[in-house]
Amino acid sequence: MLHRGGHRVSVYEGESSGQQRTQGGTLDLHEDSGQVALQRAGLLEAFRAVARHEGQEERTGDPWTGEIVAGGFGPEGSMDKPEIDRGDLRQLLLDALPAGTVQWGHCLTELVLAQAGRHSLRFANGVQAEADIVIGADGAWSKVRAALSACQPLPTGITFFEGWIEQPAADIAAMVGQGSLFCFGGEEALFAQRNSGDRLCVYAALKRSPDWLDTQITQQGMRTLVMDSYGRWAPNLRRLLEACTDFVRRPIYSLPADFRWAPREGVTLIGDAAHLMPPVGVGVNLAMLDASDVAMALCAQPDAVSAIRDAEAVVCQRASAMMPDAILGFRRWFTPNVGA
Repeated sequence: MLHRGGHRVSVYEGESSGQQRTQGGTLDLHEDSGQVALQRAGLLEAFRAVARHEGQEERTGDPWTGEIVAGGFGPEGSMDKPEIDRGDLRQLLLDALPAGTVQWGHCLTELVLAQAGRHSLRFANGVQAEADIVIGADGAWSKVRAALSACQPLPTGITFFEGWIEQPAADIAAMVGQGSLFCFGGEEALFAQRNSGDRLCVYAALKRSPDWLDTQITQQGMRTLVMDSYGRWAPNLRRLLEACTDFVRRPIYSLPADFRWAPREGVTLIGDAAHLMPPVGVGVNLAMLDASDVAMALCAQPDAVSAIRDAEAVVCQRASAMMPDAILGFRRWFTPNVGA
C-alpha cells in the first residue's frame, strides 16, 4: 500500500529467503479485518482465487470418548473467513512488491532513536540503515518495541507442540475433515488443521510449567512427553499425535491487556509487536488491519507525524477492546469442563 502510494519503502526481514522455513499452520482471514486489508492493497481477488473456502468447517472432539461432532460452516449469515496457508499468503504479498523491496537476512538487533532526524537500525549482519519512519512489525520479541517500552511478553503457562502429518491415513483425514478439529481436555488440548495438499498440522497444547517441561524433555524426549501427556485420551485422537513428524515446541506468551508504549516521532508498532495475545484466531487479522491503517494514514496525510499518531490511536483502541477477552478465553480453554 505504501509503495502504491508513492513512498520509498524497505522491508528488513531476518530470514534469509521466503523459503527458509515452513510458516506454520493455516490462517483464516476474516471479512471484516484481514480481507479488508487485502482489499485496500488490491489483493483480495488474488487471495480468493487461492483460499480454501471449504476450510471454514469446524469440528469438536470429546477427549475421552473420541466422538467427533461436525460443526459445519457456521450459522447462516455468519462471517466469511476462508483459510490460506501462511506460506501462500506470504508469497501473495511478496509477489506484489517490486524486486529489492525486501532486504533478506537483516535481523534487527537494535533501534537507536534519534532526537531529531532519521532513526538508526542495526542488524546482526553488521549492516546499519537509517529511516525517517520505522514501523515495527517484528513480532513478539520486537526490537522496535524495546526502544519504546521496557515491557516484555509474559508466559501464559501454555505450550504448543506443533507436529505435521504429510500423508494422513484415510481415517485420520476423515476425522479432521476439510477444516479444523478442536478438542479440550482441561490441562491438555488438541487442535488439528487441514492445510493445502491434504497435509495436517497438529498442535498438542499443554498447561505445564516451563521448568517441568525442560526436565521431562531432557529425561525422556519431546515425543514421549507429548504422548504420555495424552495417555488418558481416546485412541483415535492419540493416533493424530502418533502420526506426526517430530514436534516443535512453541511456548505461548502475551503482552498485558493494558499495554501501551510511549509515543515517539517517526516510530510505531503493529501486529504482535503492538499487542501480542494468545492464538485465539484474531492475531493475523489484526496485524494486517493494523498495517493497512498505518499505510492509509501515511498515504492520506502530508504530515507523517500526525498520520502515525492517528493510526496508532486506532491500533491501540482496537487491541484494547479485544485483548482482555482473548486472554480470558484462552485461559478458559485449559480449565476443566469449561474449554469446550
